[in-house]
Amino acid sequence: MNSDHFDERSTSALMNIIQDKDAGNENRYAATQSVLRRWRQGVDLKFLIDLLLSESSRDRLRGAQYLAELGQEVEGLNVAATQLADDALSDCRRAFVEYTMNSGRYDQTISNALAKCLLDLNLYVRVEVINWAVHISDERFENFSQLVEAGAGWPEFRFPNPLSNDFWNASILKRAVRGLDIIRSIRDGKEIEQIKKDFPEEDSFIFDTIQFSKTRRERLAKWQDKSQH
Repeated sequence: MNSDHFDERSTSALMNIIQDKDAGNENRYAATQSVLRRWRQGVDLKFLIDLLLSESSRDRLRGAQYLAELGQEVEGLNVAATQLADDALSDCRRAFVEYTMNSGRYDQTISNALAKCLLDLNLYVRVEVINWAVHISDERFENFSQLVEAGAGWPEFRFPNPLSNDFWNASILKRAVRGLDIIRSIRDGKEIEQIKKDFPEEDSFIFDTIQFSKTRRERLAKWQDKSQH
């Protein structure tokens, strides 16, 4: 089937093809691309919103994957996408951050959700927020920093012993400030290897992921150069 044939079919029919394992990889891929084109234009968003808000974790993961593939803001998806920030699945929380990065959205709800994701125990989610914060304007970063330091997104501890609450609040504050200081260092142009030495408490995966992203073009150029010889 050619792409025109897929574009003529209903979104419901295309979703069935995508889910049909017997449809063949080529047909499933073509159906997926046709659906994504519609969603980017704001057409038939109900199908994606239903996935994002589904009680089924499998459906929400599918929706999160589609959301990440959109690569842009789609106004009708903003509310459902933001709800992923509180999802139990880390891939869904990560998709929220990616969608926010791609869309350039920023408001009080978004900033509070991102503050929470900066403290996420899943390193993939935390590093996505760091990447987001590295590229935003000075004004937005200043606002975001103030929210994080003021406790936005912090979990609420309710141990019987208040000293236990104090212990974890101090731990969260330390992790929050460290995240902000790492972002500031990157924004100031410091080398990743030096930042890694400055913050030995941070998992090296965070720095390796940032470095991987920063050196993508360099690796591509080296690989292309080797391919030509």
